[in-house]
Amino acid sequence: MFHNYLITAWRNIIKNGIFSVINIFGLSIGLMSCILIMLFVRQETGFDTWLKDHDQLVRMHTAYSMPNQEPFETVRSAGSMMPAIRDYAKNEVETGVRFIQFDLTVRQNEDAFPEQFTMVDGSFFNLFDLPFIHGSKESSFNKPMDLVITEELAYKYFGKSDAVGETLTICCIAGNTTTLTITGVIKDLPDATHLNTDMIVYLQPALFGENDGTLHTWTSLNVYTYFKVNSGIDVQQLQERITFWMNNESPLVDMLVNILGEKASGKKVSDFVKQRIMPVTDLHLHAKSQAGNMGDLTPMGDSKMITTFIIVAGLVLLIACINFMNLSTAKASKRAREVAIRKVLGASRTQVAIQFLGEAIALVLLSLLFALVAVELVLPFYNEVLGKELALHLFDEPSLLLMLVGLAICVGIGAGIYPALYLSRFLPGKILQSSKSVESKSSAKFRSVLVVFQFATSIILVISTLVVYGQTIFSNNMAVGYESDNKLVLNIRTAQDNLPSLTQELLNLPEVTSVVFSSEAPSQDNENNNNFKLLEPHANGVANEAQLVNYHNMGYGFFEAYQVKPLAGRLFDENFGTDTIKKVAKGEVGQASVVLNSSALKKFGFSNAQDAVGKTLATNVRGKQHLTIVGVIPDIYFRSIKFGVRASVYTLNPQRFRVANISFTSNNVPNLINAIEGVWKTNVPMQPINLEFLSEMMAAQYHDELTTAQLFLVFSFIAIVIACLGLYGLSAFTVERRTKEIGIRKVMGASVKDIVALLIWQFSKPVVLANLIAWPIAAYLMLTWLEIFPYRISAIWLIPICLGVGLLSLIIAWSTVGANAAKVARKNPIKALRYE
Repeated sequence: MFHNYLITAWRNIIKNGIFSVINIFGLSIGLMSCILIMLFVRQETGFDTWLKDHDQLVRMHTAYSMPNQEPFETVRSAGSMMPAIRDYAKNEVETGVRFIQFDLTVRQNEDAFPEQFTMVDGSFFNLFDLPFIHGSKESSFNKPMDLVITEELAYKYFGKSDAVGETLTICCIAGNTTTLTITGVIKDLPDATHLNTDMIVYLQPALFGENDGTLHTWTSLNVYTYFKVNSGIDVQQLQERITFWMNNESPLVDMLVNILGEKASGKKVSDFVKQRIMPVTDLHLHAKSQAGNMGDLTPMGDSKMITTFIIVAGLVLLIACINFMNLSTAKASKRAREVAIRKVLGASRTQVAIQFLGEAIALVLLSLLFALVAVELVLPFYNEVLGKELALHLFDEPSLLLMLVGLAICVGIGAGIYPALYLSRFLPGKILQSSKSVESKSSAKFRSVLVVFQFATSIILVISTLVVYGQTIFSNNMAVGYESDNKLVLNIRTAQDNLPSLTQELLNLPEVTSVVFSSEAPSQDNENNNNFKLLEPHANGVANEAQLVNYHNMGYGFFEAYQVKPLAGRLFDENFGTDTIKKVAKGEVGQASVVLNSSALKKFGFSNAQDAVGKTLATNVRGKQHLTIVGVIPDIYFRSIKFGVRASVYTLNPQRFRVANISFTSNNVPNLINAIEGVWKTNVPMQPINLEFLSEMMAAQYHDELTTAQLFLVFSFIAIVIACLGLYGLSAFTVERRTKEIGIRKVMGASVKDIVALLIWQFSKPVVLANLIAWPIAAYLMLTWLEIFPYRISAIWLIPICLGVGLLSLIIAWSTVGANAAKVARKNPIKALRYE
């Protein structure tokens, strides 16, 4: 019997070639889409599950909610928190570790290589039991400044994996060139990890002074803090323990009273400062919700994006399944006599249903083979868009192969169950004595509903893609408040004493118009916050009230280079000689200048810019400082418009300069880049250059949105292709069934145009209905998505987008149906009337 089923299935596939091709092609594309998305989702949801005891590893995040100030969130912690909580919560915590990352340079012979170093406490390998190739966790961290590297770096620098005992020369730690001895080599970390380090250094506390704001602080958030909880302790227990300590025994109790005064009365520390615990395996997808505007060790994932793509994959595959159901039920009349004869010969309804269900599963398994080939072909391009290295290793992972076969069988059952039940219900008596169609009106209506669903889904995807693209373009082209063209950003952290000569030689290049310094360039905006207190009272009464405000350090000429003009007052000017912040001794008060943006102006209670000029802000930067407000500038977007504009103050503190902003006029940019690299190599020969175009840095802020839009575009196109394949198959079948009708119409005088118009109108109705259903759904989804952007495209754009997509869907439907209709309409009516 099984052999007979196979022969029948194969003959049916060959006999109905066009319908078989449509089904196989549609299912193959749908399965390919699912496999590609599954590979992405599997990696994203599997981050750090490979770590030993991963269910016991957590990280602590910090959130500030100070009065009259915007909440401040970060995945970092204060340096003093880890040892305090580790020692206090011994029943809950086994051990803890802090991460501090640096971008340093490795010198080898005459070459220099940029590398990222992670300094950690000696307990690191007690939490993260990474696999060693050479050395061991017991012998690798015996003393501070011991170095462990990955196998990849061992081969890079020494051409072998056993690099234990070798040394690397590092520049610069605490301003000095240092030689570190390698004490261990670990395996390369998998891609699915939030850890981002190839060089792990046993932290030397002596490198950090008592007041450096890194290790010995309760408020500056510059380290990543991890704990390993004891077996049987859950996250909530540790969270409650930490909160109790914060509110009752931590130094923050007295510190907040001193800072907030009466505002702290009757309040708990946790009302203002929250230490939140998150399992390590949740960090990649969920840390984003607690990161604020700060980055993590590696780019963070997005759980909403994962959910979205799972839904998209399901919809694409569902559209392919609908094609199968539609075409199978449409062809029912062609197989009705086959079913009747089988039943007459003794086959039960169950046997007939199993036969058709088996045919569906066989067709899906055949489609799976084509889908796997397609995945291998498109995977390199898919990885390029995602920036990942996904791979499909079926024979190395039998469980994956079984899962895909299981998916194919489930798809076969899902797609074939309705046709199987529909075809198996035919009664042989009625079929064999009737010359009429066996199809019921309810079956035809059901197919129409499925076609409407297919096109509605495709239209929603296309509208969503266009809105995402539109918002990305809007973000990239929005006026940011400064001139960003023809700008290069040069990292000068390693230039040190060579900076004056480097600057002069850069200015000597004929293409370079200016070189100005700052703590960061646009798009590099970090969370730099400090308390600033307005000393003079004024109408809105915020004098002598500390305000936590974001601050940047800009050099002379920075605002002029970026063409930012003051609303009132002046900008930093060397001719005044009083703008620079200088270090002052304890008990003394320094005098310097400060520039505010419009948002900071409002935060300090000023109604107009001119009123603020001449007023004084008190702060603690390089000692106690009184900063005179010399100017007010418009708000400028130093970061993605997703985050809006913060109240910011701008000071002039050369100690904090990290980048040189180079303005140029050259049309031959490659030559200019070579010239700048030559100047760098002359002045800083043992350090690699770090030079970027500002325009590329700004565009990178919208990489996630652009990637989402690109993938949506691809899957939207796939959905439309599958839907149109189904429509083509249905129209071909409809035309085939109405061949005699078409012949009679032609004999009665109907033209080819009339016949084509008739059939096009029949298939236009479900597409029009699909648009009417899709438009409000897509509009709601996209308006909800746009709410995450403080500045976004106008909702009015949804109207032309919806209308345009609707017209496009109709044109595609007309083209699909019209080609079939015209082909039959041109035939000689005599042949049509002789059609059996």
